[in-house]
Amino acid sequence: MAKRPKSRRRQRGEDSIYQRADGRWTCQIFLGTRPDGKPDRRYLYGDSPEEVIEKQRKFHEQAAAGFVPTKGRGQTVGEWMSHWLHHIAKAEIRENTWNRSYRSKVEGHIIPGLGRLRMKSLAEQGAEQRIEEFYARLRDEAGLAPASILQIHRILSRALKVATMRGLIPRNPCQFITPPALDQVEVLPPEREEATAILETVAGRRNGARWALGLAAGPRQGEALGLMWSHLDLDDLDHASVRIAWELVRLPWKHGCDDPHSCGAKRHRLPCPPDPADCAKAQRTSGRRHICKRPCPPRCREHDKCPTFCGSDCAAHAASCPQRQGGGLVLTEPKSKKSRRTVSIPREVARLLVTHRTAQKAERLAHPRWVGWGHDKDACDRRPRARESVCPKCRLPVKPDALVFAQSSGRPIDPRRDWQEWTDLLEELGLPHYRPHDGRHFTATTALEAGVDVVVVQEMLGHATPGFTQEVYQHVTPRLQKDAAQRIGGALWADSLSDSVRAADPRGSTRKRTGSTRD
Repeated sequence: MAKRPKSRRRQRGEDSIYQRADGRWTCQIFLGTRPDGKPDRRYLYGDSPEEVIEKQRKFHEQAAAGFVPTKGRGQTVGEWMSHWLHHIAKAEIRENTWNRSYRSKVEGHIIPGLGRLRMKSLAEQGAEQRIEEFYARLRDEAGLAPASILQIHRILSRALKVATMRGLIPRNPCQFITPPALDQVEVLPPEREEATAILETVAGRRNGARWALGLAAGPRQGEALGLMWSHLDLDDLDHASVRIAWELVRLPWKHGCDDPHSCGAKRHRLPCPPDPADCAKAQRTSGRRHICKRPCPPRCREHDKCPTFCGSDCAAHAASCPQRQGGGLVLTEPKSKKSRRTVSIPREVARLLVTHRTAQKAERLAHPRWVGWGHDKDACDRRPRARESVCPKCRLPVKPDALVFAQSSGRPIDPRRDWQEWTDLLEELGLPHYRPHDGRHFTATTALEAGVDVVVVQEMLGHATPGFTQEVYQHVTPRLQKDAAQRIGGALWADSLSDSVRAADPRGSTRKRTGSTRD
């Protein structure tokens, strides 16, 4: 009996390609059953069978690699970046870094520039070109520096890497983009004569030891302003040390009320009416003349920076909330293990700190409005333990007089005020403008030129690796090489030079050399 031919009917679960009534071709792909029991299908469309077959082939290649495109239009880049920023990055990154760097760059540049794209489009050809064009707009239109664009590139790449791991996109297009190159800018710290003039000027001034410590030990600005007396060892001035364990940072405030939008209504930035006659501020007869501001068209080139306005759901302006919480100046631990360190300080700096401590105690007793800055039992229900110097909940010192450098009322010194004091000091001496951070570079440069090992300098500054210290202070290497060459030359030709001097000097010794057996 002859065998019956196999049926050409499509088996269950196989793809099907057919033509619709409107003439377009469709490929239906069956991926199994969804959790609700319904079939999970994907549909690919094209104008010809060949186009649909090519899409079908690419779909199965991506599925074999572990990526299955979502059904429908899918998530946008803006939706994913917002989710990654608030639910993933916020749990991994220090709060100060998240507020000052990640949030500002994601919400200020990445979402406005790429937020409308679909995540699916990042899997298509040309995704790298779109991102490169976005970087070009940041450089040409927004005027961002290469360092800022590089930070945006790293943040975007980090977010898309997580999207790739979760199967939202098949690959990370940022891996195939060459990021902007940074120019190696030589660090120019103050010269030794300038540092000496600064130390002579601040001697005897209130908090003058702050700049002496900054030039001698090289702490960061936040580390110096967050230094506490319990972390200083001044018992033996010849072996004095400073332990860097906390730094002073400013965090944004959060609303403590139930309706943040209504709470900040008076501070909302809204566009002016189209007709200036309808603008109440334009009709003012006193005060500064008001200039109406309105939304700019897309890709506006009239302004260097277009005005921004609050949205209909704006919940910002928490600084004006009567019940604000979680912000202001607080103490946080340094960002890395290497940053938590103990630094030895010179005897001269230790003596200045002892004098500063005595003057601070006398000021505290004589000041009528001294309030201090520390843990408040009424505002914070956390009871610090015996060995804790900072409350882990409110992040304030346990003792109100713990800060080494503070205002006359005992409150911490604002970093902006500290910067202004340093600027005024340089203007008073007629010196070039240096950042407070350049005092840290002066410490490292002076130590390297004095022959201190780079590993010791790395530990003193709290750098991650000695390689990073060498890379940052590579301008010191030619000076050290010149000094080494002079020392080697002096060691090799010292005897020859002394012989030539004796031969040229008739009053020199007449004793013959006996070290050689040759004539």
